[in-house]
Amino acid sequence: MRAMLPVLSAEAVRELDRRAEELGVPALLLMESAGRGAAEEIRRWLLDLKGRRILAVAGRGGNGGDALCALRFLGLWGAEVRAVVLGEPAGPAATELQALSASFPGRVQVVRTEAELQALEEGLSWAEAVLDGILGVGVQGPAQGLARAAIELLQGFSGLVVAIDLPSGLLADSGRIPGPAVRAHLTLAMGALKPCHLLPPAAERCGEVRVVEVAYPPAAWASVSPVAHVLTPEHCASLLPGRPRFGHKGTFGRVLVVGGAVGMAGAVALCAEGALRAGAGLVHALVPEPIFPVVAGLVPEALVHPGPADPKGTFAPEAAEEALRLSAEMDVVVAGPGLGRAPGPAEVVRALLAEKVPKLVLDADALFALAQDPKLLTRAHGELVLTPHPGEFSRLVGARPEEVVPEKIRWARDKAREWRAVVVLKGPPTAIADPQGKVFLNTTGNTALAHGGSGDVLAGLIAGLWAGGIAPVEAAALGVFVHGRAAEVLTLDHSARAVLPSDLFSALAQVFLSLERQ
Repeated sequence: MRAMLPVLSAEAVRELDRRAEELGVPALLLMESAGRGAAEEIRRWLLDLKGRRILAVAGRGGNGGDALCALRFLGLWGAEVRAVVLGEPAGPAATELQALSASFPGRVQVVRTEAELQALEEGLSWAEAVLDGILGVGVQGPAQGLARAAIELLQGFSGLVVAIDLPSGLLADSGRIPGPAVRAHLTLAMGALKPCHLLPPAAERCGEVRVVEVAYPPAAWASVSPVAHVLTPEHCASLLPGRPRFGHKGTFGRVLVVGGAVGMAGAVALCAEGALRAGAGLVHALVPEPIFPVVAGLVPEALVHPGPADPKGTFAPEAAEEALRLSAEMDVVVAGPGLGRAPGPAEVVRALLAEKVPKLVLDADALFALAQDPKLLTRAHGELVLTPHPGEFSRLVGARPEEVVPEKIRWARDKAREWRAVVVLKGPPTAIADPQGKVFLNTTGNTALAHGGSGDVLAGLIAGLWAGGIAPVEAAALGVFVHGRAAEVLTLDHSARAVLPSDLFSALAQVFLSLERQ
């Protein structure tokens, strides 16, 4: 089975390099492996190298060495090549510079000061494609000096830009863009993905990202711990709850959806159907009495219960008692879709947490209630899955969304530990973190999901999968993956702007079938 894709921090990359050398693989051999792998990916992208004018802009470090190595192979395979080197390389990068100069005499210019950058301007006017090897994973802040000036010149280049490992000016471990940064059409991640390849806004600068395999010995990989893993179809297929041949509706779990209000009946209906489509055997819904007939008509397969309502059509505080009574017979409870923000709904959420409902998914307005009383998360509770979008998460933690999104991996991991909950910090990409510190990233989905109601479907999917007998983090990861893949299936022959959350249901059976066939 194909494993999930590791996402490495800059520190982990340095440890990987160090460990490989300890095991007897010199840095120069790793650079040759990386450079040749990059050249092969570029050849696949360009299809025909003959006569293509390719310029490498290389810094002094390992990233520059990778770019010079890749350029040498591209030249040997038929491209017209030139290089501009910023400063004097050292170590293996110096050896790569010597090899390139020997193979293509007179094609390399070393630039030591900003005053000499005319050489780069001339190279950019000549080239139709550029390899960006100016800065790598070691950068801690905004680019400075000669590197910054070169990046600013490269920003005006109109041809193809291929970034070696990451576009220069980005920070490997973050989605933040601290200063001038290259915008690439293709980024070749050396050995493994880095957070900047996945987290916006930095990920927008990366274009298409392809991972280049580097010849690290297997034992070196054992010495590093990824900061996250990207979900794959093969891994998600392994998470599917079983469907015993002689199973019945009681076998596949019971889900209770608590939510809805006058004007928001659709949210609880979408969530209930999501749980059913995930395979739950029985799905109940507790809704305010005024919308009882509406929800019952929208989801005929669900068992709908009317609850006490206030004059405005949201739950009255007395509904908390009914929610607890019904919860006692359920495998999983999901609360929040269309719940509203009045005192009654807040009391329902407080009761479900305080009474330690064993398996609880909190979404939408339930998260608003938590933000008004954050201590609820620090007290004892049952197993818990929270599904906030960045705005809801920001309200919970007291930060701005623009602070959260570029550091999504860290935020999700830290809060999952603090709250002793699975946190689904919605995307793109969505980060799924568990209380033990594991983080998974999901990259399926597209803007078809950018409609109100999509999150209600997701909450139901997670609840339904969890009720099927798998662990909460597995249910969350699988639910997010399937939810996004359904949007991708629909947009194969439909415009993303016109796909509605209810349309996702028509694709879910196909997505689950494809996983079952893995």
